[in-house]
Amino acid sequence: MIMKESKIVELNHDFLLEYVKERVAEIEQVLMDKEMSIEKAPVGKIRVTQNRLATQYYYRKETVDRNGVYLKRNQNKLAAALAQKDYDCKLIAELTVEIKILKRFLNSYQPKRIEEIYNSLHECRKTLIRPVILPDEDYAREWMNFEYKMKAFNDGASEYYSAKGERVRSKSEIIIADTLNRFNIPYRYECPLQIRGCGTIHPDFTCLNVRMRKEFLWEHNGMMSDADYADYATKRIDMYTLAGYSADENLILTYETVNKPLNSRVIEYYIRKLLL
Repeated sequence: MIMKESKIVELNHDFLLEYVKERVAEIEQVLMDKEMSIEKAPVGKIRVTQNRLATQYYYRKETVDRNGVYLKRNQNKLAAALAQKDYDCKLIAELTVEIKILKRFLNSYQPKRIEEIYNSLHECRKTLIRPVILPDEDYAREWMNFEYKMKAFNDGASEYYSAKGERVRSKSEIIIADTLNRFNIPYRYECPLQIRGCGTIHPDFTCLNVRMRKEFLWEHNGMMSDADYADYATKRIDMYTLAGYSADENLILTYETVNKPLNSRVIEYYIRKLLL
């Protein structure tokens, strides 16, 4: 895929690498299971014939036996074991070829070398160049430099500030903001978002997973004990869902009630799972 020079490629090679690594692990597990199954399988092969009346199975215990011994209906379990063994052998052969190809790919594929071209340049030269792929640090910096207009605070509203001096709307949002900062997660507070059919909304936090170059919305539902607020929160979540946002995919949802405050461990869980 060729990208225009003027556009930063929001591309993470880890998607491909992680998929291939997962595929290799999956194949290795299947190979191990199937090899164990074959060790326990009966000796020989099965021959299957079909006529107008029925399907017939023949047990070829020896390779030289081309016809085999007819298997009666009460021997269907043996027939199934022999057929499964034949399938497993063919599967092992194909998967063995695939895993060799994938491992050869993992050994030769070096996507970071593209970024190293830019990283190796002198700083003076970097200022003259628009790289196809920005290093993570530069990408995060540009993402954070995006200018937007936050939702205004009502007159007389309580003032809450995060550790870096950013005004938020609740103590719980302070905890979320400070935890994001502690983990060095770039975020935008109440950055406007256009959703078709709903207009402009302001998610509590828009967070960036730098490694994946992927944005996650974070909505904290902090007054779920209040019936009207809970109804509004439910409507808002439905709106996100219909717009293509789903929990743990690109949307983080946290909750609290009067008797159940926000758990800081839950915040860290989501950060470690989705944002690092």
